[in-house]
Amino acid sequence: MSISYLKEILTNGNNIVCLLGKATAAEQGCDLYREDFSYDVESRYGRSPSEIVSSTFYNNRPEVFYEFYREDILKRSGEPDDLNYSLRQMEIDGKLKGIVTRSFFDLSGRAGCQNVVSLYGNIEKNSCPHCNKEFSSDYILTHKPLPKCDECGTLIHPGIALSGEMLDSQVMTRAIEQITAADILLVLGTDLQSRLGSMAKYFNGDRICLVNSYSHYSDQAADCVCIGNISAIMHEAYPAEKNCREDRRFRPAQRRRKFLGSLSRSDSDDKGDKPRRSLIVRDKFSARRRLSIFDVD
Repeated sequence: MSISYLKEILTNGNNIVCLLGKATAAEQGCDLYREDFSYDVESRYGRSPSEIVSSTFYNNRPEVFYEFYREDILKRSGEPDDLNYSLRQMEIDGKLKGIVTRSFFDLSGRAGCQNVVSLYGNIEKNSCPHCNKEFSSDYILTHKPLPKCDECGTLIHPGIALSGEMLDSQVMTRAIEQITAADILLVLGTDLQSRLGSMAKYFNGDRICLVNSYSHYSDQAADCVCIGNISAIMHEAYPAEKNCREDRRFRPAQRRRKFLGSLSRSDSDDKGDKPRRSLIVRDKFSARRRLSIFDVD
């Protein structure tokens, strides 16, 4: 579909929630998503990235963990680009109500976005497990070899999700509530069958707009699809103003049921004219231990 149609939807929409996938971070220079990243890490550390970023490794070999965290996560975290500033402009204009992402690089937050739900953590929110004081990535980078709390001396816990730890159910609930309340779902950098994209099953609104770098068979569940460079498409569809850097079509029911699950007809609103899905907090992510952060999509 044309970018002009995406622009029309975003310009006229007022209650938009964005699912922000890893393909956007790859475009913005986050080395974690490079194809050769795992090989590069294994050649230097003798261990896979997924093994290093686990609660067991963090507890048993914190020096090596924090060397990896500084050199391969914090120093190679990319920079915000046109995509993030477009989202920021949408937020300023009162259109974008929230961003849900499994990326922990906080690129949209660094661009100024305020309402970001980071399901796998945030590199800018490292915390002391004893007194809960938060520390930025700059603090981690400058306190070597082990960053400790300047209040109580406890080893700081990284802001990212570690394999073997449980997901924060409150964060998951907040993400689901945002998606459920949205009128337009903007899916960027992932497909509707991915772990992140499948959260569209909670969406009860009018239209799904999908912008991705590759085509997928589940794209047919979206009302507007644009394939190409995600940042360039978003810049054209909703360009950010300079100071930012300081159609009513409905989805066919058959396609929605096929790719996003059936609507619950028993749980309707007061008028009885718009069915809603039941809000289920314990989904397949919150009920089990975290997957590796390298499976994030």
